[in-house]
Amino acid sequence: MIEPQNMTVEELNDVKIIYIRFKGSYSAFRKQSRKLSNELFKFAEDNKLLIPDITKVLTMYDDNPFITDDKHLRTSIAMTVPNDLEIIESGNISTSGISGKFMVGHFEIAAKEYGDAWQYMYQEWLFKNGNQARDAIPFELYVTEPPKNFEDKSFTDIYIPIN
Repeated sequence: MIEPQNMTVEELNDVKIIYIRFKGSYSAFRKQSRKLSNELFKFAEDNKLLIPDITKVLTMYDDNPFITDDKHLRTSIAMTVPNDLEIIESGNISTSGISGKFMVGHFEIAAKEYGDAWQYMYQEWLFKNGNQARDAIPFELYVTEPPKNFEDKSFTDIYIPIN
């Protein structure tokens, strides 16, 4: 079982995001993720929303894969954007915000280890430590670019909403 390098509690206050939502299995999402990312980045570039060393990229998991049928899973690719800019939604691009308290697992993981990292966050940390999940969307925040193959590793933070 993979374990995080460390765990922190973070309070997020109205972090503004733009996102594209995908509906379907996680494997279908992975096949489309590069196309979705390119579309999101093009929108951000065209609207001057990218700020080096500040903009963060996320994958948000709207549904529980143990409850929701694969074909109905909603997964979003997202990025943080400046709160003070007005953004006009266009095409597949929507806006939203993230707020609240999160337990964050800070991982250095390979592509094949993401599932184990999520399992650690829920099975080993959340449920065994008596913490209570909050009704909000968990997500991955990519501190460094996600690995392009199964051997390379990257730094990824997993945010679990808690009370």
